[in-house]
This record gives sequence, C-alpha cells and structure tokens, in this order.
Amino acid sequence: QRAADLTRQLLAYAGKGQFVISRVNLSALVEENALLFRAAIPKTVTLIVNLAPDVPAITADAGQIQQVVMNLLTNASEAIGEKPGTITLTTGVMEADAATLARSRLPDPPPAGRYVFLEVADTGCGMDEATIERIFEPFFTTKFTGRGLGMSAVAGVVRAHGGAIFIESALGHGTTIRVLLPALQEEASPQSRNEAPKAHENDPQGPLGPRTVLVVDDEPTVRHVAEAMLKRLGFRVLSAASGPEALDLLRAQKGAVDLVLLDLSMPEMDGFTAFTEMRRLVPNLKVILSSGYNEQIVAQRLTIHGEAEFIQKPFDFASLRAAVERALKK
Repeated sequence: QRAADLTRQLLAYAGKGQFVISRVNLSALVEENALLFRAAIPKTVTLIVNLAPDVPAITADAGQIQQVVMNLLTNASEAIGEKPGTITLTTGVMEADAATLARSRLPDPPPAGRYVFLEVADTGCGMDEATIERIFEPFFTTKFTGRGLGMSAVAGVVRAHGGAIFIESALGHGTTIRVLLPALQEEASPQSRNEAPKAHENDPQGPLGPRTVLVVDDEPTVRHVAEAMLKRLGFRVLSAASGPEALDLLRAQKGAVDLVLLDLSMPEMDGFTAFTEMRRLVPNLKVILSSGYNEQIVAQRLTIHGEAEFIQKPFDFASLRAAVERALKK
C-alpha cells in the first residue's frame, strides 16, 4: 500500500494521476475530514479552522483535493517541528485578475476569474526565496522541513485542476500557502454539498469464475499479484510476460480465454500493438487495459471506450474485481 501511495503521488506530480471528477464544496470537504486532518498534526500544534459558509462549488476530484489539504497540513506541521505552534486553515472565494494570477508559483497561470481558495498558514521556520523556488521539485527537502514529494504532488494536482498556488514566507516568520481552484460559475449556493463518489463497496467474496483469464505483464511481481487476485475470484489464470507470448497462448487456447488483463507498457511489443493483434485473432475478446497513466492519456493513443475496460496501476483487489465485472458484462 505504501508503494501504491508513492506511485499515486508521483503520478499526481506529473499531472497524470487518475481523477474522479464531481462537484465539490471545499468547505464541506474540510469539515467532513476535520478529525482526519487534526489527527495528522502533533498535539503541540494548534489547528485553527476558518471555513467560509458560502463558497461556490468546484469541479474536482474530492480525494485528490483532500490529499492536497493533508499534504499542506503535514508540511506546515513539519515546519513547526517539536515546538508549540499554530496552523490556520482557511477557505474562501475571491476574484483574481491576470496580474494576481501571474504571481502563481506554477507555470502557465490560469485565466482571470472567480476562484475558491484554500489557505494554510503556519508559525514554523519559514523559507527564503531560494527555497521557495525549489519547493515543488520532487524529493527536495531542506534541513528545516520535510517539504518534498508532498509539495510536488500538491503542485501536480492543482495544475491538473487548472488552479494556482501562492506562497508567502520568510525565515523565522512562518509560511502561508494559498491554493486557488476555479469556481463553478453557475453555482454559489452555501448549501452546495461535497458530492464525492461514495467509496467502492468492497465485496471480496464470491467467485466470478469458472472462466479463463490471461494476464500479460512484463513485470513478474505485478503479474504474480494479479494472478493471485484473479485466482481468489475463482478464475483459471494463464500468464505471459510479453505480447508475442500472449498471442501464442491465445492461438493455442483456441477461444478458451474469456478475458485478458493487458499491460500497455512492455518491451518488444507494446500493449497497444498486442491489443490490436489480439482483436485480429479474437474479434470479440474481452480485454482490460492496465497502465500507470490515466484513461484519458491512454485514450489519446487508442480508442478504448466501448472496446475495452481500463484499470489504472497500482490497483487493489476491489478495483480489479470491479474492472473484471464491467469487462465481462460487455
């Protein structure tokens, strides 16, 4: 799970993580996760929360925005260290013109308009300008703080949501980080709810077999884990470490393979080519494509909607089960 979390943060930094978009009320999201946020902060640090009651909704991935809040609070806490201190978390709405947005710490400032903001201010050690300029570099740290991959992931998520980040800091005088996210123009109701999708109801029991699934992945660890998950679901599992090997198995099985779990990033023959060749052999073959990139990135190279299912790596048992169920219904 720690490896999966690290991978998700790296993908977030690259702006290629998986996003589940919904209408989100930022103040409601913070309020609903207040206990979680407070638990991430040492008892020596006081957390003050000021939530605006009338913020408009934003179009966002609630889970990713929650992670942004958590990372900002964690980094603020690390900046304070073991001594007593205060973190102030504030939400609100503002009009931002082009001149203001030009000061964003992210490249390519967004257009002028109405933005919902999240601000985290701490009484920690602060940073000089040289440190601020490097704060979003992956794994960059200073002797004062643990600001590294967490801030890189924050930058990736905010950039992917069309937002901006502003930082004010001085050595010995704390840091204030403000994140701006575009407000939905048609809604400014204080009754906006956080409409994040409910967590997938994990029902790991109950086999989906007996059927045959072919797992194709050049990474032995990934292949073996997928095999174990599928066997747990009651499937007969075949495996191949390459596209050509998978095609040979398909020919030998003569229609006995019900589903293929296919990695898209493989040497010798990539998954896109393998997918095309598999469909030539078995036109109605059910396929789940897997990749570290999200579905939108994959769709730029291959039109998969209606043709194949997709699952983003790293995936857990519940996610794989759901993808398998969708694929078998096609």
